[in-house]
Amino acid sequence: MSSIAGSVTITPKGFAWHRRGHLWIYRDDLADADQTLAGEIVEVYDLQRHRLGIAFFNPRSKIALRMIATDGAVPDATFWRARLADAIERRRPLADRTNGMRLVSSEADLCPGLIVDRYNDVLVIQTLCLGIDRIKSFIIESLVELVKPRCIVVRNDASVRAFEGLDPVKQVPYGEQPDHVEIHEGDVRLLVDVWDGQKTGLYLDQRDNRLAAAQYASGEVLDCFAYQGGFALHAARRAARVTALESSGPALQMLRANVALNRLENITPEEANAFDTLKVYEQRDRRFQMVILDPPAFAKAKGDIADAARGYGQLNTRALRILEPGGYLVTCSCSHNLSEEKFLQILQRAASEAQRQVRIIEHRLQPPDHPILLSTPETHYLKCFVLQAI
Repeated sequence: MSSIAGSVTITPKGFAWHRRGHLWIYRDDLADADQTLAGEIVEVYDLQRHRLGIAFFNPRSKIALRMIATDGAVPDATFWRARLADAIERRRPLADRTNGMRLVSSEADLCPGLIVDRYNDVLVIQTLCLGIDRIKSFIIESLVELVKPRCIVVRNDASVRAFEGLDPVKQVPYGEQPDHVEIHEGDVRLLVDVWDGQKTGLYLDQRDNRLAAAQYASGEVLDCFAYQGGFALHAARRAARVTALESSGPALQMLRANVALNRLENITPEEANAFDTLKVYEQRDRRFQMVILDPPAFAKAKGDIADAARGYGQLNTRALRILEPGGYLVTCSCSHNLSEEKFLQILQRAASEAQRQVRIIEHRLQPPDHPILLSTPETHYLKCFVLQAI
């Protein structure tokens, strides 16, 4: 188990960042650091040698320090087990609604770089920074003790690991590799591919937004970027018909399996590009009572913001043009680098270009198992608006 291996000193700029409560210190804000301590837990000091806390250290990463604690905590087995147990306990109220949830959400649960998702009796973990990866075996042992899962899958195939100098890895360190795992969200049942599915298998962060959006569904509904059908399956309980667009063959196959699992006959899955299809529907004057836009992150870096804004703008303009009067647009962005303010500006411009007056009916975020840490804005990434076109 990790112990404190040395110390790192940060610059006044780094100290100012730390004073705001942010859990990251960037490589450019290090004043003095022993490069051989990569992956270790270090004490963090300012230039006046005031101790600021302890952190995971990786000089290779742009995020060189990930703060663990600012008090005199000792990062031993008891410390980490308590952090895991506290995070898991906070999710207990969700058990009545679903058996698919995030149990540990990285910095937001003060477990830097650690993701733990629960799909029924299967856990999927990701260790996305060097320090947490070093104690992965202990984390797995603790999760077995605390949760008692049937198996644990390690999905360390996320591209962000490369920035930490970590290789992609997929393995099953506990139990046997599962086939598809079935979970429920309210009345909807979902099959999850925990081995090859996006992220850890499913976009758990949209669960509450899927449930909320369904109450506005009626008539003809169009679900763009449908993935495995989360929004479509919920909407179909109220809509006359749902057209679900998905460009990925494997995702479309899973969508069809989920439609069959729920015995729904009013969902039409289509392998299609949402941008092109929205344009065709506009040209053909096809109209919908609801359009759902849940695209992938268009702005994965700050340099992508201009292109992302154009993409979001085009999608939302076309969606608003094919809405019936009084129809609803459920529109989302999971791009942290695109601020909520900027996203709203894009939506305002889209409404203007579509020549529609639009009301904001709901302004939604990510669910409580994906909490937002106010001092670390990066934990706030998901934006969801329910709009009504007049």
